[in-house]
Amino acid sequence: MKKLTLYIVLVIIIASCNRGVWLSQNMYRPKHPKFKIRKTDFKSNSLINTSYLYVSTIRYMGDSRERVLYNFTGFYSDGRMIGNSFDDLELLQIYNANTFNTATTIGYYTTDGKKIKFEYFIQGDGGQYVTKEGIIKRDTIILSKKVTLLFKKEIRNDTLVKSAHPLK
Repeated sequence: MKKLTLYIVLVIIIASCNRGVWLSQNMYRPKHPKFKIRKTDFKSNSLINTSYLYVSTIRYMGDSRERVLYNFTGFYSDGRMIGNSFDDLELLQIYNANTFNTATTIGYYTTDGKKIKFEYFIQGDGGQYVTKEGIIKRDTIILSKKVTLLFKKEIRNDTLVKSAHPLK
């Protein structure tokens, strides 16, 4: 009886960890997509490069040496977007994971003049949607975040720069 109870509890825990996501081609995707940006009309922009991935880097200490984390973001001409993250030891895997079907993160974007807004799905914690906004400047996208301390202020959150890695 104890083993049966243990198995039931284990199945419930595993099922609750993956609520809201399903596995497709070894990638997690939302069961019932709720992208708010898809409900708005998509507006393309010639300033967005849809042939190459954009990259941002973060340096951190790991394994007693400095490491680099590369965050890749790709924008398709139909409003879809992808995202992947690799450290400096896994960087060659980008060539196998730079399509909408193989990327770890998927989402949608829209533009309004030089402004870009995108929303993507993250698998963690049962799945959640993250929205980011930024300004497009040539081959760079400057992402900003609104912070309220004593007053509202917009600060630079991240910078995406066009890379030499092609988007498939």
